[in-house]
Amino acid sequence: MLDRHANDINTFGLSKMNIMTLVKECLSCNIFKWAGKYFSQVRGLAMGQRLAPVLAVCFMGRIEEPVLERHPLMYCRYIDDCFIVTSTQFEMDECFRLMNEQSQYIKLTREIPHNGWLPYLNTQVKVSSGVVSVKWYRKAT
Repeated sequence: MLDRHANDINTFGLSKMNIMTLVKECLSCNIFKWAGKYFSQVRGLAMGQRLAPVLAVCFMGRIEEPVLERHPLMYCRYIDDCFIVTSTQFEMDECFRLMNEQSQYIKLTREIPHNGWLPYLNTQVKVSSGVVSVKWYRKAT
């Protein structure tokens, strides 16, 4: 990704090797406390880790490529939450399958619409007869 976007990223004079070394060091110090004990997270990103959102965006950028090549009717993503609209259920299933094939460590889940409304972030979205309706949504606690 650094190579692909080299002209768009200000590395503040750091080489690609320096950046990779710094990222690896940050990720190797993934220590968290649970139930009074300390653990080292071996794979993935810890919630609250400062690099987590940036690395999630980078990772999802790679995972979403095969879906974007299919030109869905609509594709939106915020960090790792995707919203995809296709013209058929088969195409939707195919997009879901493609995204889940990209990594053995990440498996995406799907939300099921309720009365035609699909939750996405803090909204609910409904597509009916080509018209998109949006309303506020608050997840039940």
